[in-house]
Amino acid sequence: MRRGFTLIELLVVIAIIAILASILFPVFAKAREKARQSSCLSNVKQLAMGCISYAQDYDEELPRGAHSADSSWGPGDTSWRVMVLPYCKNVQIFQCPSNKISTGAFDGSVVDGDQNAGYALNYSHYNAGAPTPPSGASLGSAEDASSVVLLWESTGSFYVGIPENTHGYIRTDAAAKRHNDGQNCAFIDGHAKWFKPGALCPASGDCLLSLEQE
Repeated sequence: MRRGFTLIELLVVIAIIAILASILFPVFAKAREKARQSSCLSNVKQLAMGCISYAQDYDEELPRGAHSADSSWGPGDTSWRVMVLPYCKNVQIFQCPSNKISTGAFDGSVVDGDQNAGYALNYSHYNAGAPTPPSGASLGSAEDASSVVLLWESTGSFYVGIPENTHGYIRTDAAAKRHNDGQNCAFIDGHAKWFKPGALCPASGDCLLSLEQE
């Protein structure tokens, strides 16, 4: 006669499977997010190269965060995304794979100030007396193009700015911690890298957020 499983043995097996599942599921989720992080990093780099290509055609001036035809600065303004799109030719790279926007997403429209995307131009330090942001700046005005953030992740806006902030500022919004508690950033020299928010503005105050005044 064949002997079957006892109830105790069956419960032990189920418990072991449950323990293994509780260990492995977070690992699988982190691996999936790591893959999305890599895809996002590729998007950021392509957008940075689009900005640099734009600058080569416009007297080495980077695209401005936004342009308002009537200076009203309201919904319907043209953002940097419209200016850069012809150099990227792919509207999908404006969306982060970890932040899929179902409605109101940027679609390549000439007027897109009321549309959303996953990346924003760096507008930090945009106040009187502070270093200027990359928006509309000359490529040559960056003393070290490899240390100036050109664009980074956002929750939808076409620029991320911190009015009257200091070098000790650390972003705490959702986009700054989207990928494994960090964000992808692209720099003026075209390279892209993942950073934790505190790594951009360490305690030493050496912040990699803006152009230095010449």
